[in-house]
Amino acid sequence: MPPSKSPAPVYRYHVSGNAQVRLCGKDFYLGPHGSPESYSRYHALLAEYNANGMKLPEGVPQHQMSQEIRVRDVTADFREIELQRYVDNSGSYSRLSGVLNALDELYGDLAVSELGPLRLRELRSRLARTGNCRRYLNDQTRDVIRIVRHGLSRELVKPETITALESLRPLRRGEAPDNPKRGGVALSLVSATLPHVSPVVQTMIRLQLATGCRPSEIFRMTPAQIDRSGAEWMYRPVNHKTQHRGKTKVIPIVGEAVRLLEPLLYCDPEQLCFVTQKGTPWNKDSYRQHITRATEKHGLEHWTPYQLRHTVAQTVRDELGVEAAAALLGHSKLSTTEIYNQASEQRAIDAARIVSSNATSS
Repeated sequence: MPPSKSPAPVYRYHVSGNAQVRLCGKDFYLGPHGSPESYSRYHALLAEYNANGMKLPEGVPQHQMSQEIRVRDVTADFREIELQRYVDNSGSYSRLSGVLNALDELYGDLAVSELGPLRLRELRSRLARTGNCRRYLNDQTRDVIRIVRHGLSRELVKPETITALESLRPLRRGEAPDNPKRGGVALSLVSATLPHVSPVVQTMIRLQLATGCRPSEIFRMTPAQIDRSGAEWMYRPVNHKTQHRGKTKVIPIVGEAVRLLEPLLYCDPEQLCFVTQKGTPWNKDSYRQHITRATEKHGLEHWTPYQLRHTVAQTVRDELGVEAAAALLGHSKLSTTEIYNQASEQRAIDAARIVSSNATSS
């Protein structure tokens, strides 16, 4: 039986000391074997090769050791090494992917040393034409600098390139549209929507109302993360928004939330509690779109899942005050002392009882 072919063209050593890869019968020399620039060129070539149906587009030059690093080389290296860190954060992953694609489309073949503040401004203007708000545009601009700074850490980019890019100031109010301030959604509107969404989405909506969870915390929930050892159940997400800051997150599961979750906990402890009809994980887009389709079809006012969290926050503030709302939503700073942690959890439990009773009536 003949040996199976390698799934990707092989990065290999050439007697000249360079790295080499063979594509479509041509040898491409990538720079000193084992060097960051050789790997970045290898990743960039493979990206072009795969995107073009396992063949190279016309006019792709054979890379030589002396060739300057292109923007496409840096973005390919970022995709290979850094982008996968964001797979569990659908918002950051989607935004970074969009920025990488825009960089490749506009400046892919430009030497990265020629990427300066004027070109960054041009890229930002192009992104603004897609309708992005000012805050999102500033985030995207910082993403460009983050991608190029990755190239600096790999010795693909010179420090002065980063300094030049950072000189472009963020957009100020009035220089791009701002999204309207997000508020809560009326429980009467939620109640009117519930009959028109799937049973799984009904449960997710009710669970958000009963706990104040972010949508992403619902999507990632597994039975193994529900601590049922104490008097009250506690959801302790492994991955959450403030994890990178060293914070822990605890979400009380009481009352209506227990009733909603109990049937879902007698399965594989590592299996997601909520999946789509296709068996795939939910994400912020699929969840929002499911609700939007229901409201549009039945002539209801538009609302989004994240507004449920604002509704919960307002309810708790009205009933128990700001500290209780902060405890439930995870906005308070966690003390290193056990006493403060216990007090914070108790405030969160009290708050959860309030919103759980509201969720039952919706």
